[in-house]
Amino acid sequence: MSNLPTIVKKTIDDTHYYWVNGVFMPSVTRILDEAAPKEYGLLNWFKNSTPEDIETTSEAAKKKGTATHDACEQLLNGVEIKLTDYPIESKKLIARFYDWYKLYQPTNYQTEQMVASVSKKFAGTLDFIGELNGKKVLIDFKTNKSAIYFSNKLQVVAYKQAYEEMYKEKIEECYILRLGSQHKAGYEFKLIDDVTIDDFLNVYGTYLRMHGGTVPQPPLVEEYPDTLKLETISLKK
Repeated sequence: MSNLPTIVKKTIDDTHYYWVNGVFMPSVTRILDEAAPKEYGLLNWFKNSTPEDIETTSEAAKKKGTATHDACEQLLNGVEIKLTDYPIESKKLIARFYDWYKLYQPTNYQTEQMVASVSKKFAGTLDFIGELNGKKVLIDFKTNKSAIYFSNKLQVVAYKQAYEEMYKEKIEECYILRLGSQHKAGYEFKLIDDVTIDDFLNVYGTYLRMHGGTVPQPPLVEEYPDTLKLETISLKK
């Protein structure tokens, strides 16, 4: 489609930043991380944990989530992976994803697709768009153990808005596949139908007010040489 916006994603300090048609736009996850309300259980954990514990746990969860997402993407794209290459925490989640796929058999899908809402000024990368039981669906993969959070739901409706705006195609249903759950199947596959784009935009409005009514600019990219070497200097007597 020739009218699609040009989306460029840059990673700075392990954080994704998006430029749409040359204009910087905040990511959906950045907006939600800063401005979405936090559930009581999560707030209670913050209150009862040290900053060091929070940082350590968050970093471990991020690594597990990244490894699992990467493995799921490879599997969906027909790549054979070796489970022995993954730590036990990710291995369990990948196996659960495999079980989900065998049961639901999605078709005509794409993975890791960048989308943007030019009208609302936000962007992101969705995990899965395809067909399930003859319906066009959007699915976001989660690896947390606790629950499907309100912010998780807002994330999928934001992606839905961006995808439909870009491609002029209706998404019939949105789901979250939570691979870290304690459900009998080993995962939770939940239809998200109790939030709307207006709920996300309300949070986006709060995000903007937190930054003086404007979108904060991304950090400057510091460039470094590929190699460094200390030259030995001989001092003449």
